Amino acid sequence: MYLADLEGNKLFRVWLRRLPWYVYLSVPVFAMVLFHSPLPAQVNNSPCIVETREYPGKDRAMWRGLYAARDGKVYTGLCGEGGSAHFYQYDPGTDSHRCIADIAEFLGERGKGIRTSGKIHCRPVEDRQGNIYFISMNDGAGPRSIDYTSWQGGHWIRYDPSRDKLEDLGLVDRGVGCYPLAIDEDRNHLFGITFTGYLFRLDIAKRVSTNLGRVDNWDICRDIVCDDQGNVYGCFPVSRVWKYDAEKGKVIDLAVEIPYDPTIFPTQLNNPMIDRSTIWRAVEWDPVGKAVYGITCGSGSILFKYEPHQGPEGRVSALGRLCDGKFLEKDNYKAIPYSPLAFALDSRNRKVYFVPSAREYAIGSYEETFGSSEDHHLIMYDLKENRRVDLGVLRTADGRRVFGCEAASCGPDGTVYLCGQARVKDPANATWFIGDIPLALHLIIYRPGS
Repeated sequence: MYLADLEGNKLFRVWLRRLPWYVYLSVPVFAMVLFHSPLPAQVNNSPCIVETREYPGKDRAMWRGLYAARDGKVYTGLCGEGGSAHFYQYDPGTDSHRCIADIAEFLGERGKGIRTSGKIHCRPVEDRQGNIYFISMNDGAGPRSIDYTSWQGGHWIRYDPSRDKLEDLGLVDRGVGCYPLAIDEDRNHLFGITFTGYLFRLDIAKRVSTNLGRVDNWDICRDIVCDDQGNVYGCFPVSRVWKYDAEKGKVIDLAVEIPYDPTIFPTQLNNPMIDRSTIWRAVEWDPVGKAVYGITCGSGSILFKYEPHQGPEGRVSALGRLCDGKFLEKDNYKAIPYSPLAFALDSRNRKVYFVPSAREYAIGSYEETFGSSEDHHLIMYDLKENRRVDLGVLRTADGRRVFGCEAASCGPDGTVYLCGQARVKDPANATWFIGDIPLALHLIIYRPGS
């Protein structure tokens, strides 16, 4: 039982308010014991052999924009960070990558002296007909000599694989794009949160975009999820959950809370009001168990399960930490870094996969996963056996290192796809260097049992 689980109980919350003041002073100590009791060594430094497929372009970064579709093809949205985002398709049948579109060019943004769509920050989603959806974004990227307000805004975009056609479904809203994306397949609705914190819904058939109200302040959660009834869930500080009720057509705040460790430092000490370490980082709906599985941003990358149909507002359970095992072996829990977005659920085989950050957290100087020189491990959590397994250090068969990953998705056959940096043999193909190591973004393929 976690402290956050107890606080989600309304009777407990009433009782908690009646406690004398000195009891509250013991909460950090209680949490420290609860979360940081000694654990056995869990680090596997043997290689976890993966395959890599280099992307054809020169994109430098990506966040969450990876999806393995039901037909086996894999879609990736990569970030130009000032140039243009690119949308890729990988076909396992032909073992080939191709760029479907340069998004700035597709949206007609080039040559106009305006900021362009340099990001696809959301994980693509799929409808019942096999169409793939994503949202373009800018997030301030581009030459500083060009007015940042000149960007037209993010667009809802659909890719039809049967016709190999990309379609612009319209503007989300003027001047804003979306971080997360979710789909209600029954009602044919898309949902996204702008970086100003507003929840938008697109009626795909009518191509009407509707502002459903503000659900968060900046810095917003990077992932939302839709359940089997069309309800959409997101997270906001501190460890709270909001719900868009599909039947009522409105957003409500829930009393349930995701696991949260108050003894771990926030990642934004200079501005705790926008600290996202107390919310979830990535989530997925499990159609088999009718539950949401997710990973927390901070608090040591806690894997949790949220069952929205259990009780009036659902039930949250903490399953364990998926942070790099070296942080579980030493008494330095405050060094546990911020969670990346490389989180994936294999519903059919009842497994969760995650690539945690290996860089120690430095107070007041948060750094992204890209550029981290440490070895990165692939962590698996077996939902049937309720156990964590360190699958080892990410390596290619020829010994090349794989670095920070910021996206993951499981294919229908159980293949795990990641997107991250891998060493390239020819430095001329590098888009990033860690020291003298030449790197480029790759699709990384892990085949369980191979």
